Amino acid sequence: MADHGDKFLVHWLDQSRAHRIVFMLELLGLDYDVEVYLRHHDTWRGPSELFQVHPSGKAPILEVFFADGRPSLKLAESGLIMQYLLKNYDPHNILNPTTEVDKLRVDYYLHYSEGTFQHILLTMLINSVAKSIAPIGFKSLAKMVTKGLNNGYYIHEWKLNMEFLERQLDNEHTGYFVGNKLTAADVMLTFPVYENIFDNENGIREVTGEKIDLFKTYPHLAAWSDRIAKHPIYIKVTDMMDDKVNEFISQSQQVGKKRH
Repeated sequence: MADHGDKFLVHWLDQSRAHRIVFMLELLGLDYDVEVYLRHHDTWRGPSELFQVHPSGKAPILEVFFADGRPSLKLAESGLIMQYLLKNYDPHNILNPTTEVDKLRVDYYLHYSEGTFQHILLTMLINSVAKSIAPIGFKSLAKMVTKGLNNGYYIHEWKLNMEFLERQLDNEHTGYFVGNKLTAADVMLTFPVYENIFDNENGIREVTGEKIDLFKTYPHLAAWSDRIAKHPIYIKVTDMMDDKVNEFISQSQQVGKKRH
């Protein structure tokens, strides 16, 4: 088991998967700091500084600084980061289940979130904005093609996954995805289910083109999302990151004024 004197640095990008890593570190009571990066709104990519941290320019990236003097470790990919933290920094099973069967089920959701569900959401989003970024003269064609892709495949797949997750919660009868407490499975799904969908209901309606009432159609997922939104640690982390982003913007503006 790793030393709890170890420290962590999260490289955090706005509107990215990084928020749930901060949530997990806070839940585990670990000593961490956060480096803030903001997207370029014209390209929606991270800034050049984030590419210096990792060649993908993606977030989250977690750096681990060991108390015993070992060389630091840099981890990418949310699922790997969470598995590493569960294995090395959760001796009291705060986010780990206690049985091997349930631990395997948590591992499933860590892979399912990124391997099956997230890319469907991302593709739906890209297709929905294709018209606005297409060259003049091709906007109507881009809208026709991408709308056809969404209606012909991705929206159907999204609904299948929503129904699957709704049944999983219904079958569990606890309000959580694995067992009777919050686990890393719930933390992992905060981004695709709560942040991307239930905290973005109007956006989902725009993407799907349907007047869907998410809260009536998927009541178990809606109740789970409400539980996440009201979790005191999640609220604490969200407020903290809002403050850090505002501070980052303020400092950047001050630097910009000095340069001019």
